[in-house]
Amino acid sequence: MRFLSLLLTVFLLSGCASFDDFDFNKPLISIPEKKGSKPKEEKVWVEAKTSRVWVNSHVDENGDLIEGHYKDVVLESGHWDIKGN
Repeated sequence: MRFLSLLLTVFLLSGCASFDDFDFNKPLISIPEKKGSKPKEEKVWVEAKTSRVWVNSHVDENGDLIEGHYKDVVLESGHWDIKGN
Protein backbone atom coordinates (compact mmCIF):
# COMPACT_ATOMS: atom_id res chain seq x y z
CA MET A 1 0.00 0.00 0.00
CA ARG A 2 2.88 2.35 0.79
CA PHE A 3 4.37 1.75 -2.65
CA LEU A 4 1.07 2.56 -4.32
CA SER A 5 0.67 5.82 -2.38
CA LEU A 6 4.29 6.78 -3.15
CA LEU A 7 3.77 6.00 -6.82
CA LEU A 8 0.57 8.06 -6.88
CA THR A 9 2.31 10.99 -5.16
CA VAL A 10 5.19 10.93 -7.65
CA PHE A 11 2.73 10.70 -10.52
CA LEU A 12 0.72 13.70 -9.29
CA LEU A 13 3.77 15.85 -8.52
CA SER A 14 5.55 15.06 -11.79
CA GLY A 15 3.32 17.49 -13.67
CA CYS A 16 4.03 20.41 -11.30
CA ALA A 17 7.31 21.53 -12.86
CA SER A 18 8.16 21.73 -16.52
CA PHE A 19 11.36 22.83 -18.19
CA ASP A 20 9.56 23.30 -21.52
CA ASP A 21 8.23 26.70 -20.46
CA PHE A 22 11.59 28.02 -19.20
CA ASP A 23 12.90 31.09 -21.04
CA PHE A 24 16.65 30.55 -21.51
CA ASN A 25 17.11 34.07 -22.93
CA LYS A 26 15.89 35.70 -19.72
CA PRO A 27 18.63 36.36 -17.13
CA LEU A 28 18.32 34.45 -13.86
CA ILE A 29 19.94 37.02 -11.57
CA SER A 30 19.09 40.72 -11.42
CA ILE A 31 20.72 43.09 -8.93
CA PRO A 32 18.31 45.88 -7.93
CA GLU A 33 19.54 49.41 -7.22
CA LYS A 34 19.37 50.91 -3.71
CA LYS A 35 16.20 52.76 -2.72
CA GLY A 36 16.41 56.52 -2.93
CA SER A 37 19.00 56.53 -5.69
CA LYS A 38 18.19 57.08 -9.33
CA PRO A 39 18.50 53.85 -11.30
CA LYS A 40 21.13 54.74 -13.90
CA GLU A 41 22.02 51.25 -15.00
CA GLU A 42 20.74 47.73 -14.56
CA LYS A 43 23.22 44.95 -13.90
CA VAL A 44 22.09 41.54 -15.09
CA TRP A 45 23.91 38.20 -15.17
CA VAL A 46 23.41 36.42 -18.49
CA GLU A 47 23.80 32.64 -18.21
CA ALA A 48 26.18 30.77 -20.49
CA LYS A 49 24.64 29.19 -23.58
CA THR A 50 25.51 25.51 -23.77
CA SER A 51 24.67 22.58 -25.97
CA ARG A 52 24.88 18.83 -25.47
CA VAL A 53 26.53 16.86 -28.30
CA TRP A 54 26.35 13.07 -28.72
CA VAL A 55 29.66 11.37 -29.58
CA ASN A 56 29.16 7.96 -31.22
CA SER A 57 31.05 4.84 -30.14
CA HIS A 58 34.47 4.67 -31.80
CA VAL A 59 37.90 3.07 -31.60
CA ASP A 60 40.68 5.45 -30.54
CA GLU A 61 44.31 5.50 -31.73
CA ASN A 62 45.30 2.88 -29.08
CA GLY A 63 42.67 0.42 -30.34
CA ASP A 64 40.40 0.92 -27.31
CA LEU A 65 36.63 1.04 -27.76
CA ILE A 66 35.17 4.30 -26.51
CA GLU A 67 31.45 3.99 -25.81
CA GLY A 68 29.04 6.67 -26.97
CA HIS A 69 28.63 9.58 -24.59
CA TYR A 70 27.42 13.16 -24.34
CA LYS A 71 29.79 16.13 -24.38
CA ASP A 72 28.66 19.49 -23.00
CA VAL A 73 29.89 22.38 -25.14
CA VAL A 74 29.86 26.07 -24.12
CA LEU A 75 28.65 28.14 -27.08
CA GLU A 76 28.78 31.51 -25.32
CA SER A 77 30.20 32.12 -21.84
CA GLY A 78 28.15 33.77 -19.11
CA HIS A 79 28.72 37.47 -18.51
CA TRP A 80 27.41 40.56 -16.78
CA ASP A 81 25.24 42.74 -18.98
CA ILE A 82 24.98 46.36 -17.89
CA LYS A 83 22.12 48.27 -19.50
CA GLY A 84 21.82 52.02 -19.03
CA ASN A 85 18.36 53.59 -18.72
